[in-house]
Amino acid sequence: FIHSYKDLPFAVYQIQTKFRDEPREKSGLLRGREFRMKDLYSFHENAKDRDRYYEVMRKAYHRIFQRIGLDVIETQASGGTFSDLSLEFQVPLETGEDTIFVCSKCKFGINKEITEDTKCPRCKRQTEAKKAIEVGNIFPLKDKYSQDFHLSYRDKKGEERLVAAGCYGLGTSRVMGTLAELFNDAKGLMWPSSTAPFLVHLVALPGVEAQAQK
Repeated sequence: FIHSYKDLPFAVYQIQTKFRDEPREKSGLLRGREFRMKDLYSFHENAKDRDRYYEVMRKAYHRIFQRIGLDVIETQASGGTFSDLSLEFQVPLETGEDTIFVCSKCKFGINKEITEDTKCPRCKRQTEAKKAIEVGNIFPLKDKYSQDFHLSYRDKKGEERLVAAGCYGLGTSRVMGTLAELFNDAKGLMWPSSTAPFLVHLVALPGVEAQAQK
């Protein structure tokens, strides 16, 4: 689909069931061998345009999580083989598997897995350790996949260039598990209205039929 600079930018997404070889599945929807994921990939002429779209998606994710009732913390994390760094969206919860250090001033976080310095990477203030659940992440991709698959295009001068790409993931089933962990009481779940299966539940009480006949 991508041959010329005129074909860019381009973005495609899917919501799909995935499987992983989880040695010890636990915590219900939070960590299972089968889960659902929303993946979006964007393709651009250069890193500058990719970074512009990255910012669009960062703000879009905040709006999504706000609408469904999750107060997320942007958290810097390692991108592994995909990127130098990634940005995670973490929900502070005692039942979470991740440990993040959260700045008391700017509310930015950093994942424990990539740091020995617990100071905020943005404002250098001291941070507080919190348990959290990751519900999404976004990161710019390195050139690895563009090179491996020879994903290139012709620019305005007719010269061949590698496509710059970005990746944006949101765990739809993990989000539901996080909502269940967060919104509940002794009687069970209390879904936010934006994610509840229905807004009104009609209940037929015993004896109603007899009263109707009278």
